Amino acid sequence: MKHTIPLCALLVGFALLASAYAQNKPASLPELPEVLKSANAALADRKPVGLTLSVDSKTPLSAAQWDAIATLRARAFSFGGSSLDDAGMARLVALNPEMVTVNGSLVTGAGAAKFGEMKSLKALHTLHITKPTPEAKAALGAHPTLEVFSSDGAFCIEAVTAPKLQRVDLKHGAASDQFVALLKNHPSLESVRLWAKGYATLSDAAIASLVTIPKLNKLSLEFSVFTYAGGLNRLKEIPGLATLDLKDVALSPEDLAKLKADLPKVKLTFTPMTPEYRAQWDAWATKKK
Repeated sequence: MKHTIPLCALLVGFALLASAYAQNKPASLPELPEVLKSANAALADRKPVGLTLSVDSKTPLSAAQWDAIATLRARAFSFGGSSLDDAGMARLVALNPEMVTVNGSLVTGAGAAKFGEMKSLKALHTLHITKPTPEAKAALGAHPTLEVFSSDGAFCIEAVTAPKLQRVDLKHGAASDQFVALLKNHPSLESVRLWAKGYATLSDAAIASLVTIPKLNKLSLEFSVFTYAGGLNRLKEIPGLATLDLKDVALSPEDLAKLKADLPKVKLTFTPMTPEYRAQWDAWATKKK
């Protein structure tokens, strides 16, 4: 007997296929305004935030360029070089971003305080900026929506106390005992990464601050020197610690064995510091004294 598929079933099938294709089809990007091309601008669709604009300029963005940026309705922004200044921060507030990356900047402490006015901001990343921003302490420290923060210097470091922060990534000189102390008793932090490459600023003293973070479940300590008796023996005080990464860390075999015995249920990975890097670290530590 010859079987035929009803027309209505075919139509339904085609409709489902078309719908699936539409959902999986990459979103088309808007055309980049001509005025932004001199700022090395580029657009990308990056999950989970969506439309992302990156610019990299040796001079601050002009009013005309900011006008063009406003037409794009981007949700995430990356600023390189001298593209972002205090005047630009005022324009950025109006765009209500969800994620901002700043790699080099002319922004002052007063300008950095504008981040506190970005009420949808969930992620803030700063790179290659070491200038302090004490003027932004109140605005950043009480930011109502910030969940992710990373930095390699003092710029915007006040954000580590934002009450809803879940993940902190401090690199180079920002991975220091001084700045880790700001994390004490943080109510919502779940993940902390301290990547101290090129500096001897992170030591056993930081552990005393880290063990006070009640929700901490993932900790990464990198390019530093630690001892069991000096601080690592306290890591067992973190009730929910599930993952501990010790990468390029100087730690004796005996101390590592004691630490593993303390943390039988923790996924612990260890990579030893190279002798060459240890010699550099010792030189930096001596210079600090």
